[in-house]
Amino acid sequence: MKKLLIAFFSMALLSGCVVTTPSSKLTNPLDNKVALQKLNTKSRFLDNGNSVRIFLSIDANRDVNLVDATKDFYLSYNLYPDYSNKQQLLSSGTVAINAENISRDGELLTVWFDIPKAKDFFTAVAFTSVKDLKTNNSTVNDCLLRFQSGKVGDYFMFFDKSGKTPLSKNYFSVADTVILKSLDNRSQSFKAFRYKYEFEAAISPMSTTPRTASKSLYVDSVFTINSNTPIVLSNEALYYFSKDTTEVYGIGMVVTDRRFPKLTRPEKLVRPLIYMSTNAETNDLYNSKEPKRTLDNYWLNITQGNQVTAKRTIKAFYQRVEKANYLFTTYKDGWKTDKGMVFIIMGDPVRITRMKDKEIWTYNRASQYSELNFTFTKRSNQFADDHYELQRYAEYQSIWFPTVEQWRNGDVVSR
Repeated sequence: MKKLLIAFFSMALLSGCVVTTPSSKLTNPLDNKVALQKLNTKSRFLDNGNSVRIFLSIDANRDVNLVDATKDFYLSYNLYPDYSNKQQLLSSGTVAINAENISRDGELLTVWFDIPKAKDFFTAVAFTSVKDLKTNNSTVNDCLLRFQSGKVGDYFMFFDKSGKTPLSKNYFSVADTVILKSLDNRSQSFKAFRYKYEFEAAISPMSTTPRTASKSLYVDSVFTINSNTPIVLSNEALYYFSKDTTEVYGIGMVVTDRRFPKLTRPEKLVRPLIYMSTNAETNDLYNSKEPKRTLDNYWLNITQGNQVTAKRTIKAFYQRVEKANYLFTTYKDGWKTDKGMVFIIMGDPVRITRMKDKEIWTYNRASQYSELNFTFTKRSNQFADDHYELQRYAEYQSIWFPTVEQWRNGDVVSR
């Protein structure tokens, strides 16, 4: 039985993963509410002179004709002054998609398009509606735009070795050849700082006491790179790039192993289990000298040796870990972030309400509770522009513990 479990475990991790979401009705972008539906999206922007260029990443989970992707997706945008002002429409438009403004990285598509800067405004919010014309799945992405902030990350980002395909994620693989560049191809030297540090997983949503101070984050090495020049970062680590040492906000990037956002090695697979394990189990998993054997025994023990339940639970759990890494990686792996923790245990929210510096995830399961909100507050962070921290409450335990117990009983299924 153990051999069969291990065989399935390997196949589940090596196969493609699809995480769908509740069939919640798409809400009006003006209501500020969007859902993590079958179309998962992320976005960022770069300053492009008199306009800003939005890079919108879409996890389509299917093949797309890049020559004429307009037949696959319909994109339109509305630009507003801020999240709270939906009455003043600054501009709007549709986006034609073709081989000139789309790229593919596995199942991830990235589309880019320009929006003229709004006169007399320093910031604005672009809501981009995305509809998959083949599946009828749709979502709304929001992107806060800065028109003249001076932040280096608003002007420079990483591209692949050709300099044409944008890398709009917060991570890329070790030994990849990449180029740091701006849209106007300006020459700029950067100080690169490498940090070798094992960041801790998120603490419990019920923990209202501050975490004890962790070890200081020390620079492992420093070197110089130049824009428009191919580079190879050959070590897994957190990197930080700044124009000079006095700059407060630079560009952070996590360099990962080539399987990321999937986890495949036993010593890494055991780490996210902290969210559904007892302290004793966590100690065994984290300190074992034989992580593979310990991992096998863990799944067999919590499922009372039920092979079918173990297979189903393994598949569901690591699908969510992979998706958390893709969606929420910032300066550390996505599964370690507060958002990643909530997503792994609770799954897809039925609604996300976004504001300038806050997100509220709403869950609604009538059989257990009417409505539950998790509030994430955006915090200043030199490595990432999208770092959020969960507002923790002891009252979460009445929902969190039963949901964890569902995981341990094998009652959570992959979708």
